[in-house]
Amino acid sequence: MALRPLASNIHNTAIVHPSAVLGDGVSIGPNSIVGANVRIGDSTEIGANALIEPGVTIGGNCRIFHGAAIGGPPQISNFKDVPSSVEIGDGCVIREYVTIHRGGKENGVTRLGKNCMFMAYSHAGHDCEVGDNATVVNCTGLAGHVTVGEHAFISGYVGVHQFARVGKHAMVAGGMIVRQDVLPYSLVGGPPPRLVGLNSVGLRRRGFSPEVRAALKRAFKLLRRAELNTAQAVEKIESEIEMAEEIGYLVQFINDSSRGITKGITKGNSNHESD
Repeated sequence: MALRPLASNIHNTAIVHPSAVLGDGVSIGPNSIVGANVRIGDSTEIGANALIEPGVTIGGNCRIFHGAAIGGPPQISNFKDVPSSVEIGDGCVIREYVTIHRGGKENGVTRLGKNCMFMAYSHAGHDCEVGDNATVVNCTGLAGHVTVGEHAFISGYVGVHQFARVGKHAMVAGGMIVRQDVLPYSLVGGPPPRLVGLNSVGLRRRGFSPEVRAALKRAFKLLRRAELNTAQAVEKIESEIEMAEEIGYLVQFINDSSRGITKGITKGNSNHESD
């Protein structure tokens, strides 16, 4: 990357630290600030009044909108100012007034994959890991150490508890308070949050075969059965459903859970499921 793009791409009211490394075709809008040792990839656009704190890395072809604040210190009581950073992959869209905080420990990283979208006023706390093509909708907050899988879709006004995981290809409905892990490929609704079933629409759109969707749907039906606890449901999944890659990933995700999984199933709703 070049040390500077064409001067005409940087507004005369923007402040860019001399140590920042900017790729070709980078544009920086009025009153934006780019701190020391920031790296910005080719053709990325920084809007007006954005703040890119020291040490942030932003990939190419990203769009950072008005008022976004990236790389600020984590919201941790008595935080010691140690070196840490934010890394944002290529093709990401960061809308108005999004906040993304850097890692909470020395050399910690808050990381967004490629082609993610964070809509207006959303937040990623310290040490979050967000997979490629994930979408976080307006006013949703990811607390520290949250993991979001690829192609996950988290609707608006959702709060995700620290250390919780949202599995890949999952969808979380708006207004939920997510305290436990959200299963991959699942649809979680409510309130309170509960496992509705398979994220069928999302999986069809992404080309999952009918056979894989059917197997996952069977697995979710077992997990939703009121008379089975999670361990019993997993045993039945392993014994009754062919262990395709997606089923294996689902089982491993459950076994790796430290917070438990979002189920919320009762006898009164165990027979209701999204198609």
